[in-house]
Amino acid sequence: MGLGPQVLALYQQLKRLGAFEGINSVMELGAQNVWCPRAELAKNLFRAFDKPPPPQDMLDRFANWKGSAKELYTALGFDFHCIDVDPQFESIRLDLNFDECPPEHVGKYDFVTNHGTSEHLLNQQNFFKVVHDLTKPGGLMLHAVPFTAHIEHGFFNYQPNFFEALARYNSYKLLGVWVGPGWQQASLVPWEADILDYMVINSKTTHLLVALSQKMYDTPFSVPFQGVYEPMTPDEVMQRYNLIVDGEFYDGKRVKHITKESVIADKVAQDTVVLRNELASLNGKYWDVATRLATAENELGPLKSELAASLLRFETLQRELRTMLESGIRVPAETRQGTAAGTNGRTAASTEQQTTAKMEAIADKLERQHTRQAASALSGRELLSELGGRIRRRLFT
Repeated sequence: MGLGPQVLALYQQLKRLGAFEGINSVMELGAQNVWCPRAELAKNLFRAFDKPPPPQDMLDRFANWKGSAKELYTALGFDFHCIDVDPQFESIRLDLNFDECPPEHVGKYDFVTNHGTSEHLLNQQNFFKVVHDLTKPGGLMLHAVPFTAHIEHGFFNYQPNFFEALARYNSYKLLGVWVGPGWQQASLVPWEADILDYMVINSKTTHLLVALSQKMYDTPFSVPFQGVYEPMTPDEVMQRYNLIVDGEFYDGKRVKHITKESVIADKVAQDTVVLRNELASLNGKYWDVATRLATAENELGPLKSELAASLLRFETLQRELRTMLESGIRVPAETRQGTAAGTNGRTAASTEQQTTAKMEAIADKLERQHTRQAASALSGRELLSELGGRIRRRLFT
C-alpha cells in the first residue's frame, strides 16, 4: 500500500518520543512508494529528524506517488534495504510465500516494516517468521495493514488480537496499536473496541490497522494461538505450540504446564468483579452511616439548646432557693429579738414549717421541671437529674 500520510505522521511522532533512538537500519518487506499530498507534513517529518527541508522536486514526487521509500529513508538518515520479487529499489529478491530469511540477514536490522505487503500473501506464517528473523533483539517491527473493508484489495484483513497474540507468544513488547480513520488523513487513533461505534464502515472504507512491536529476545519464532480458545483447547493440541516467556523458550512439552494468560486474565476479571461488588457494598454502608450521623447531628442541635436552657433554669431556681433559705434563717433571729419566749417559739415553729413547705415545693418543681425536659439520655440531662437529687437529699434528710 505504500507510505501515506498516516504513517508519515506516526514516524514524526515516534521520532519526537525517542522511539527511533539507536535505529539506523531499515528493512522493508515490499518495495514501497511514498504518497504525501501535503508538503507541510513532509517538512515537519524532516524537521523532527533534524534534517534540512526536502527539496521541491522531492515534494512533487511524494505528492504524485512517484517518490520511493528508499528516497525517503535515505534522506532521513537510515540505511535502507527491502525485500521484493520486483527488482526495483535494489531489493533482495525473495518470494515470501516460500522463501525463508537468508542466514546472512538473520538478526541484522533495527527496523523491519510491513506497509501493506502481508495481506497479498497466502503463507502468513512464513511472512511473520521472516519479519521475526530479520529483526535484531531490541529492534522494532511495524505493520500497517488493512483493517475494515478494503474490498478486493488483498487476501486478508487483520484484527488487533492477532498482533496481541503474536506479541504474547514471542515475548514482544507491544508498543502500540492504532486505527487510521481514513487513508488520506494524517492521523491515527489508539485502538479501543468501542471506537468502531464512531467509524463509518461501507464498501469504500479503507481503515488502516497499525501495530508497533519490539523484539526483546534472540529466540526462534513461535506461531501464536488465539487466546480466547486456549482454555478450551486439549493439551495434546497445545503441545504443538511454542511460547517465549521472559526470553525462555518453552517447547510443546512444557507449554501445557504454563498457566495461560487468558486464564489468569479471567481469574483477575472475576476477582475484580467481586472486589467491585464489595466496594459498592462498603460504599453504600458508608453513606448509610454518614446519613445517620448527619441526622444525629441535626437532632443533637436542638437537644443541646434544650440542655442549655434547662441548665439556665436550674441555675435560676437554685438562686431562688438560696434566697428563700437565707430568708428563712433570718426570720427566727429577728422574731427572737422582738417577742416573748412563748410567742417566739410559736413564730419560729410556724416559720420553720413555712420554710420547709417552700423548700419541698421548690424541690418538687425542680423534679417536675427535670422530668418534663428530659428528652434523651444525654449526659447533661443525667447530670441535671443527679444535681436535683443531691439538692433534695441535702435539704430534706
